[in-house]
Amino acid sequence: MEEKTRKVGSKFSSDDADEIFNRLDKLNSNESKKSNRNLESQMKDVAELLGEAKSLPDDKAVDLFKKVLVIMPENVDAYVGIADIYKKQANTGGEIDILKKAVLNVEGSGKDDLMKRLKEIT
Repeated sequence: MEEKTRKVGSKFSSDDADEIFNRLDKLNSNESKKSNRNLESQMKDVAELLGEAKSLPDDKAVDLFKKVLVIMPENVDAYVGIADIYKKQANTGGEIDILKKAVLNVEGSGKDDLMKRLKEIT
């Protein structure tokens, strides 16, 4: 298997970044999908990764949130995390795009909140 080299920011060590991304890669692997891991365990792992994303530089956090969305495309926290970063960066177009994707993939009260936020900026 090819070793991936990841660039990290000054606030986050290379070892920490590798650990986070390796855990996410494991969650997303075919092995993991074929295993008998229950949904609760996967959700706990994703919740931990979402929490850790807050410590990452913006570009790495967006990458991590996007990887979470590959595993759980209905994850409101990942969409909000990306939208918040885009808002902070004054990237209104990016914020609108990710909120539109979120509205398509999320159900329930989370969807209502996302639609409200989208209406506020469009």
